[in-house]
Amino acid sequence: MKKTMIKLGCVLALLSAVSCEKIGDFNSVNPQEQVTLEDSFVNPILPRGADPWVTQKNGKYYFTYTQGSKLVLYETDRISELALAKSHDAWIPPSGTAYSKNLWAPELHEINGKWYIYFSADNGSNANHRMYVVENSNVNPMEGEWVFKGKVGDSSNQWAIDGSILHHEGEMYMLWSGGNAGAPPQNIYIARMSDPWTIVGEKVSIATPTYPWEKFGNPINEGPQILHNPAGEVVVVYSGSGYWVDNYCLGLLRLANGGDPMNPADWTKKSEPVFSMLAESGAYGPGHNGFFQSPDGSEDWIIYHARSMPNGGDNNGRNARIQAFDWLADGTPNFGVPTKIGQARKRPSGERLREIYKKENWSVLGYSSEELVNTRLADRLIDNDLSSYWITRYSSSPTNYPDHWISIDMQQSLDVDGFVIVQKNGDRKVKTLDIEISTDNQSWVSLGEFELQNIEGRTQYLPLANRTVFRYFKLIPKSGLDNQLQPGLAEAGTFRYKAP
Repeated sequence: MKKTMIKLGCVLALLSAVSCEKIGDFNSVNPQEQVTLEDSFVNPILPRGADPWVTQKNGKYYFTYTQGSKLVLYETDRISELALAKSHDAWIPPSGTAYSKNLWAPELHEINGKWYIYFSADNGSNANHRMYVVENSNVNPMEGEWVFKGKVGDSSNQWAIDGSILHHEGEMYMLWSGGNAGAPPQNIYIARMSDPWTIVGEKVSIATPTYPWEKFGNPINEGPQILHNPAGEVVVVYSGSGYWVDNYCLGLLRLANGGDPMNPADWTKKSEPVFSMLAESGAYGPGHNGFFQSPDGSEDWIIYHARSMPNGGDNNGRNARIQAFDWLADGTPNFGVPTKIGQARKRPSGERLREIYKKENWSVLGYSSEELVNTRLADRLIDNDLSSYWITRYSSSPTNYPDHWISIDMQQSLDVDGFVIVQKNGDRKVKTLDIEISTDNQSWVSLGEFELQNIEGRTQYLPLANRTVFRYFKLIPKSGLDNQLQPGLAEAGTFRYKAP
């Protein structure tokens, strides 16, 4: 959650109104039964996300996926809350070039202290898809300038997509999916690289679709993803069949111990898919994956896309999902089966957990207005029902920005690390929100202005710089995400971090 301005500080002038303490000081007087531990998530973690890719550094996860017209990066410290991640338009191609359209399957890699995004693109004709790369020398990939380095290809200059990087025994290689002008079959190729944008020598095919499960829709091997097992051996997880069919799935290649990546004989293909459709889980066409570890490094996770309903369709897009996996005795990954959508799953180990304060005894102190005609009443803001809203009066004698507010009594002073906000569905969403707090309902202290995202049905979190003790809080909507002058919100609350 992006905080545009924070004015709160533990200074002497404010000590009479509120008290502040370090987040790490967990001497709370609030009993455990007053909170609900938020220790789970549900798939999909994002309602979109074709060809998902994740890399991580310094406690941050960087995510990207196919958006077609541009390269976009997302940053979060909680991958299970990817829908709330901060986004950044990293690079938009100029018009009228060979790489201006259909930007597919971007991947973010850090190589020799610089960041690179590999992607494929064309000029509007799929037959012209080739691989390209942009470079950023900033230590933070969400900042700095992305510079186009050029096409990444071998001398054959054939159709190529889904490029990924393998570092092995001091050498760098590129793996990708290619064919003849995009016509089937699609094979997986590998070639050596002399630097992050230059392929040297000839490409070698290390996989071609041979099994029936690789030929649904069209005979395709694509999306190669490198994974090292606990012994340090190289395996490649790839996608088989056409992405548009329900039988799209994951297969496995393995490089022989001590083998040469450029020798096709040193690669073996597993005869059965390692991850495939499961209708009862709402997982159709699971594939084109990436890998990451939990924040504490104790768990391996896969991120992949799938459709929630069968038979494709315009309103049945690919969405991003995650789940943990382990390793079999033979050194190959055990992905299990796709987890069921909407089913609570344990968050990645090491994610900082929140305890949400229960609101059954809370009350509304006051408000600027409420919509009586349509029962969009003020107390709907704390009723734990996402389908009901507080909306300021609009049917008669409307109130307008910036004169909206609502104040809440939590019935006792609580240790608070942040606020919980859920936007209403449809129009009248809030863009910026001032928050004030008080211990006596007389003297109020501003915490500053917070920015909300334009998303529905998902909790947004507004963390404070320091744990703060107060009883009352006031929400003051300052601007909206559309031209409606009377805003609304679905839910509001507070949280504290779980003690480590």
